[in-house]
Amino acid sequence: MIRAISVGVGLGLVIGCAALAHADVVTLPSTRAVVDVPASWAAVSVEEVVLARRGPAGELLAITRANVPNTDAWRAKTREAYVEQIERGIASKIRGYQKRTRRLGEVGGVPVLDLEARRDDGATIVLRILMFRTYALALAIEVPKRGAVAPARQIAGTFAPPFTPAGAAPSAAPGEPPERR
Repeated sequence: MIRAISVGVGLGLVIGCAALAHADVVTLPSTRAVVDVPASWAAVSVEEVVLARRGPAGELLAITRANVPNTDAWRAKTREAYVEQIERGIASKIRGYQKRTRRLGEVGGVPVLDLEARRDDGATIVLRILMFRTYALALAIEVPKRGAVAPARQIAGTFAPPFTPAGAAPSAAPGEPPERR
């Protein structure tokens, strides 16, 4: 339970900070995960955030890392309860949290939680959490009230560990996104 709450609190940091043109694949430090961020999104410097970008319409993207074991996310028997704890932690950090969508799945063999919520000020928060075995990466994109949410969903969908077929080299051509399932 404490691990799940830690992930939720880490997301609170993200959220508190927190038409696709050419996208740049951004490689993140200390992980193999990548994300495609449009070139029009400017870099933002925020302490304790792995990656931060501001979109052209005022969107804010942040990725945080929490060094927590996610054993319960990898076990079918405990996965749902674990994810519910994470969501409760997130809800406690977002003023006026109203869940819009929630999907639990897998990407590149890693458990992933996709959430979309609305705050009481009308802003939409798009979240994707990658639950690796020994750490979690959380992407949050804040879309201002009346802003276009589709580009944020598209960016969140690219946030994943790179997929490498068995026996293949783990690299992509320069400037091209890694191959995914």
